[in-house]
Amino acid sequence: MCQYKNLAIYGGTFDPIHYGHLFVAEQVYDKYSVEKILFMPAGDPPHKIDREITDARHRYRMVELAIEGNENFLISDYELIKGGKSYTADTIRYFKEKKVAENLYFIIGADSLLDIFDWREPEFLLQNACFIVASRPGYQLKKTELAEKFRPYLKQILFLDTIEVGYSSSRIRELLKEGKSIKYQTPDQVIEYIEKNKLYRR
Repeated sequence: MCQYKNLAIYGGTFDPIHYGHLFVAEQVYDKYSVEKILFMPAGDPPHKIDREITDARHRYRMVELAIEGNENFLISDYELIKGGKSYTADTIRYFKEKKVAENLYFIIGADSLLDIFDWREPEFLLQNACFIVASRPGYQLKKTELAEKFRPYLKQILFLDTIEVGYSSSRIRELLKEGKSIKYQTPDQVIEYIEKNKLYRR
């Protein structure tokens, strides 16, 4: 017996989490018949080899603080405690084997969808989860614009028609390094945590 009928997993480094992430998650919950949005901070993301990632315990705690009080949002430490690289295929396989939900949804950005055939086991991913694709600044996709290789999986790809917001974790990190304000870009409790732990400073 599955715990949920429909569960949406929202993976990412969340370094740090910001209002853009929360806005997308709320839109997914509002538009699709999912019971919960499960935030999944990545442990060791294979595609982030060009920069140092903030310690997992800090990223996890910031997500925890950001979603506090929203009963529709959950957080998982699966990718943080399993060790090794954080591959989406492993995560989806784990949740299917544990029968956590009858139907798994996975929230990604439009830029990530275009790169999905470079991920580990892309065919497995597209066969075993329904991908909810959120637009990103500079990435406005439609199903008719997808390459031929996506054709067998179009039923597994949903496009979230949402307002584009320009929040960016990398921009937040840059502002903090410059000693500038990030107020109204992420919840106040996240800002307080960043300041208390002196994160993203030079």
